[in-house]
Amino acid sequence: MRIRELLAQKNANEVVTIRPDQSLLDTACILSDHNIGALLATDNEGKVAGVVSERDLVRAMVKYQNSAAERTVNDVMTRSVISCDPNDKIVDIMEIMSSKNIRHIPVLEDGRLKAMLSIRDFDHAYKRLQSQALTDELTGVSNRRHFLEILDQEFNRYRRFQTPLSVAVIQIDNFAQINETCSQTAGDKVLCHLANLLSQDLRTFDGLGRIGGEEFAIAFPSTEMNKTRRACERLLTTIASAEVATENGTIRFTASAGVTEAHSETRDINDILKQAGANLDNARSKGPGLVFAAAGNDEQAGQATGSLNSAAA
Repeated sequence: MRIRELLAQKNANEVVTIRPDQSLLDTACILSDHNIGALLATDNEGKVAGVVSERDLVRAMVKYQNSAAERTVNDVMTRSVISCDPNDKIVDIMEIMSSKNIRHIPVLEDGRLKAMLSIRDFDHAYKRLQSQALTDELTGVSNRRHFLEILDQEFNRYRRFQTPLSVAVIQIDNFAQINETCSQTAGDKVLCHLANLLSQDLRTFDGLGRIGGEEFAIAFPSTEMNKTRRACERLLTTIASAEVATENGTIRFTASAGVTEAHSETRDINDILKQAGANLDNARSKGPGLVFAAAGNDEQAGQATGSLNSAAA
């Protein structure tokens, strides 16, 4: 992410400036009126002469005491101003600001003042970057990397306390056909709708992530496999009854699920996902809208129907 993108996300990029010959009382009033932490001092030609901040005002009050209000910006401003360019990377500028203990930095484009950014702006941008790194851009749920981190945490908890841990992998049936006959845009809407359905029906401490094109995975902490299977049957019933409005008409779709749980022979999260994936393949081979659950020698398959009846595999 670059400075240019950060500026585009700010509500207002207007830069408030002050002349070096103005008083510190004027400075304090401007800072207060605009609710900002620093001002750029510019000369008559509009060139940056320095920067004055709230910290400078505090130091002036200590140094000049009763005469501080009459002192000018020129008396306290920092003349050596570090600036950045709209094409600079945010992480690079954050590093500079941290190493130089800078809280405000002007943005210059072709030598002209474009904006003034604070460390708070960069903090917000950094949090957005972190969120983007953990979130699937299309659906808004955790991406594969973040889901694996969640699953790893839950697996470590399982190994320490031996509390149950189940995992489900859910895949939309015939998704390629939806893309081909309706459009990729329609397919994207289906993916988003599925993500919303899953998010709404899960507990707050369950972990949901998109791990592939049309594949989602769910970590069910403190939940045995049979309970997870029944929860997935309910989810698949909800999915089968849902409708997605698109430019090409209403789309109804089904999904299949593979369910497993951690057990004594499970080495790591790769084992869990591999087993869940194999169970998903079994579910898809038996027909759309099915749940197949297996862990060790325990195998069960349940069809996601209105009656939620189960049949032996």
